[in-house]
Amino acid sequence: MGWLFAHGQTRSQLIERLTRYEEHNGTTRQCLRHCTSGNVLWTVWEIVRPDEAPFRYIGCNLLAWDKGCTGWGYKDMCEEMEPFYYSCPLAYLDMVPPVSPGWREQVRAWHAARSRALAPGDVLTLSGLSISEAVVVSRQRRTWIVESDGQLFRFPPRLFRHIIRQRRADESATQPTA
Repeated sequence: MGWLFAHGQTRSQLIERLTRYEEHNGTTRQCLRHCTSGNVLWTVWEIVRPDEAPFRYIGCNLLAWDKGCTGWGYKDMCEEMEPFYYSCPLAYLDMVPPVSPGWREQVRAWHAARSRALAPGDVLTLSGLSISEAVVVSRQRRTWIVESDGQLFRFPPRLFRHIIRQRRADESATQPTA
């Protein structure tokens, strides 16, 4: 549950500490892979206990800076907790037996949405937002500008998961007449 901070600890020191190899009473805990996505540290762990099959899991550590202790801290979670973070590398899903299929589906959807290509003039049908349809107008860095009912809205990649249908600008909106 809570957050753990260390006085004066740098971000790199924290990551090094969170991913180090540990051994206690014949049980080993080894980080097989790790990476960061913003302030989320993704890890793949393997735990080996004597006379038992190795156990693997995906870890999700939220990282944050605290002014009070002038150091970095973390909040640890794992796949089983179904964190509301989906930037886990797809390769990590293949390294670990599934524990939470619903969360893995969200991870795959997040990656698919991030790789979606938009172009000015595309018509988007949306779900789960206050607008149900929008037309792509332009792009400002990574954020798209869309228009709906005469109003302009910012549409960053994190909202791409709400797109349920996309009609390309170059597709004819009308059916050919006979």
